[in-house]
Amino acid sequence: MKTVFILTLTTILKMMSSVNSSQTPSKTYFIAMEYKGISNCILKIYVTDSLIMGAKVNGYIVSQPYLGIGTTVPVKKMHNPEAYVKEKLDTYDSLLTDQSVFLKRDKYNFIVRRSAIKRIWHDPSHKWGMGYYPDTGKIYLESDVTPENKKGVRELILVGDQNVKEILEMLNK
Repeated sequence: MKTVFILTLTTILKMMSSVNSSQTPSKTYFIAMEYKGISNCILKIYVTDSLIMGAKVNGYIVSQPYLGIGTTVPVKKMHNPEAYVKEKLDTYDSLLTDQSVFLKRDKYNFIVRRSAIKRIWHDPSHKWGMGYYPDTGKIYLESDVTPENKKGVRELILVGDQNVKEILEMLNK
């Protein structure tokens, strides 16, 4: 009888935790690549109530064969956007409230005020030049040019498999 009770209790607790985890808010960032001339970099795009903040979390991504320049993503991990993030560069979570320090951390970091956004759209086509790297299309972010955001239109390539609908909802809140 004790065993049946413990198994029942364990099952109920597992069901409760799965219900709670499905109600957990989704993450407030996504991973994107942005071209910088003939180079590129990986950005973690944080989305807050008033800002969209791009943080460089990896440098130049290259295709195989690896020639010692840039970073490659292992084939088995290419569909996971987090695999493109270099752990030692992913240090921005504590800087989201200090915009000045956030921007100074890397010259490619940017901040777009949501009030400055003119238009956001998605192009589902594969980005030319990405080779065999999978992507979920491109998000275009058109906004005012400011000292914190030096580009009027940003092309953010969604590396790996990402939920475009969720990202667009996050951006359009």
